[in-house]
Amino acid sequence: MSDQHSSDQVPDYGQYVPPAGQGGAPGPQGQPGQNGYPGQAGGYGPPAGQYSQPGQQGQYPPQGRPGPAQPLSPADTKTWASLSHLLGGILGFLAPLVIWLVFRERSYVVDGEAKKALNFQILVAIVLVGANLVLPGFIEGLVVFGVWVTSLVFGVLNFQAVGKGQMTRYPVEVRIVK
Repeated sequence: MSDQHSSDQVPDYGQYVPPAGQGGAPGPQGQPGQNGYPGQAGGYGPPAGQYSQPGQQGQYPPQGRPGPAQPLSPADTKTWASLSHLLGGILGFLAPLVIWLVFRERSYVVDGEAKKALNFQILVAIVLVGANLVLPGFIEGLVVFGVWVTSLVFGVLNFQAVGKGQMTRYPVEVRIVK
């Protein structure tokens, strides 16, 4: 294979061959990765037979707490705030709970809207459990259906209200999560 150009060589199975013109081919001193990628000093690591010391190139960044979360863009804020209402009406309290836990520190609007949806959906869950425990069969079914339809209708109405930038309201607002 010495008669062939280095770009014409077929690599062994599992061997990385960088695209042409991006370095990584044997450099002037014969070390692989001498040229590296643009903006990368050196190459892929220490020369063969040498180990890198902590703090040198090729080391992973120190582990620890990640920095503060980036704020949501206005479009993402509107999307997640409205979805907390819609998904709450469809799936119950779990969807607004997850949205609130994930995005509460990234947007005060999502924090407030997800809490409104979460509080209402927790109240809906309490009413549904109470209806199952207290009411007899047919009446229980009517109450459960009525509460579910109410939850769905207000979820859709508040989804649309957030999309239009309007205030959101539920028929009963109990602040369980503050």
